Amino acid sequence: MLRLTALQLTNFGPFKGEQRLEFPTDDGVTVVYGENMRGKTTLLNAIRFAFFGKIIGRGRRASSLHLVSNWESTEEGEYGFEVGLEMTYEGHSYRLIRSWRPRTGAVPTCDEDYVGNHYLERDGHIMGPQPAEEELRRILPEQIARFFLFDGELLQEYEDLLHSDSDMGPKISGAIERILGIPVLTSARDSLKAAQDRAEQRQALAAQGDQKTREFGNQLASLHAEREVYVADLARHEEELEVLRAEKAAVEEEMRKRERTASLLDKRDRLEKDVMGLRDRALTQRSNLSASMGTAWAVLVTTPMAKASEKLKARETELQTVVMRTHVLKSLAGASHADCPTCLQPISDEAKARVREELERAGGAAGADEEQELSDVRRRLDAIKRHLAAANPDALRLQWDALEQINRDIYEKSNEIDELTRQLTEGKDDDVRRLRGAYETVIREIKVLEDGVEATKTKMIENAVFRDNIQRRLDRLAGGSLDAEGRRVKLAGDLYALFDEGVTVFREQLRLRVETDATRHFRALTTEPEYKSLRINDSYGLTIIHENGSEIPIRSAGAEHVVALSLVGALQNNAPLRGPIIIDSPFGRLDGAHRAKIVEALPDMARQVILLVYEDELPPARARAALKGRLKAEWNLKRQSARHTNLSPRDGDTA
Repeated sequence: MLRLTALQLTNFGPFKGEQRLEFPTDDGVTVVYGENMRGKTTLLNAIRFAFFGKIIGRGRRASSLHLVSNWESTEEGEYGFEVGLEMTYEGHSYRLIRSWRPRTGAVPTCDEDYVGNHYLERDGHIMGPQPAEEELRRILPEQIARFFLFDGELLQEYEDLLHSDSDMGPKISGAIERILGIPVLTSARDSLKAAQDRAEQRQALAAQGDQKTREFGNQLASLHAEREVYVADLARHEEELEVLRAEKAAVEEEMRKRERTASLLDKRDRLEKDVMGLRDRALTQRSNLSASMGTAWAVLVTTPMAKASEKLKARETELQTVVMRTHVLKSLAGASHADCPTCLQPISDEAKARVREELERAGGAAGADEEQELSDVRRRLDAIKRHLAAANPDALRLQWDALEQINRDIYEKSNEIDELTRQLTEGKDDDVRRLRGAYETVIREIKVLEDGVEATKTKMIENAVFRDNIQRRLDRLAGGSLDAEGRRVKLAGDLYALFDEGVTVFREQLRLRVETDATRHFRALTTEPEYKSLRINDSYGLTIIHENGSEIPIRSAGAEHVVALSLVGALQNNAPLRGPIIIDSPFGRLDGAHRAKIVEALPDMARQVILLVYEDELPPARARAALKGRLKAEWNLKRQSARHTNLSPRDGDTA
């Protein structure tokens, strides 16, 4: 497990001179108190800079390092800064020093006027540059740092996991799989796929050396070369897409800062959520219609079935009369008493004799055929009733009308989205026009690349089909060296298929474990007793489930916050890499009851938790009451001037 033990700053942001923040070695929570603009976010960025040599500003974009130097120090002619981070990991102690100093003789005005440098000590020994980089990537890969170093803005991004068409969703879900260790398995699977490709290429080469298989060998070699081109194109397109999506997110963030476009963006976001909800409803409605259409044929024969039903009912009445009369006659003929059971009048011997004669004329078994026919008639009536019940054209029409209305709503809202997008790409203000032009361009480029990716994937599928066909033909003509190569291809293919299935099964098991742990954290964090659980999707997005089993379609900002924290806790529980959770201003969108629950639950999410808060957000007395012995340290960010903050341990209730 990764544990931070100390952070040392030199002229970093508002922290002038050398200042040191020490973290307890025991499991628990450290709270750092500071008012707005005192340096809480700077502390988070200091840890990020130590690990990765960068800091992040608003909109999750990298910020200029030139602006990080302490302002008072730069006025005194001292430029640059340094961050030292002390930590333990897997039984070793580390000291990471990263600095940002001006070039010799330069008075810096931008990032290019500086030189960055860093070194890593392990157990007191300085590691070489390459081993140090590898060690840092092992301790905390940058791709998963979002699950250890985050603020309220980053927590908002987790909502994108619920939407398959979001830009950030795939990136976040990829990071989730990375922290869960899935890339280790997928890399092994990809290695087996590469081994299978090499085996097929060897087989193609062997086939080219045989007269009867040469043509197939040439075709197979050509298809393999074609596939390599497709794979390279796909990788390049996906890299370009990631860059473009990041550009789109950055442009959107800039546009949100413009008052005139903010409302348009918000409205478009709401409409996009509405459209996604309508599409889900449309899928459900189509599923219901599919089930209803299974018996829709009955509508075409409703009239004949109704007429047949009337005839059968009339025949049923006739047969019931015959059967009942026969039963009465048999009862009277065999009665030992002298009175009629119906009218209670005496029955004479003459009358009994006439009844027996009537029964003998009917063969002595009158009513047996009628009873069988009556049973058949009733079965046919039941079948017709079932089909008539299913043949409900009015209900079917209502279902179709509902689907058409949903589609109309989707069409109308999509047109509104298109119109808003058009408005976002128009304007008279030069700056806004520039942003909107960039936005329109990046959307167009993303669409072109996405179309290219889909086209390449289709070609790869066709290529695989052709290769499989040739492979089967070669197997029928195999002999000599082709037999050995064929066995190698089959073995590699079987191993790849086995490992691919194993990855799928393991991924599903991990998702269910994350869902279970996220639900446990959520139930501990939420103040709504009717919220029963969380349901996970393929992208690790979490939906709140009501106690009646229905989904909560619209969530407040506070609910999103609680769900995101639940996901972070679940990932910490299931990831092979464990580390501290460092949160900047985590309670901004939460009420007092939720804050109390989260503070109490945080120590169960990670063994080391560092909270960067202001006192109104989390009063010290409340923190101590909620955390008790799990509160291990408190620190203050004390103002010296607008550009100078001092770090100091908090002593009791002293501010």
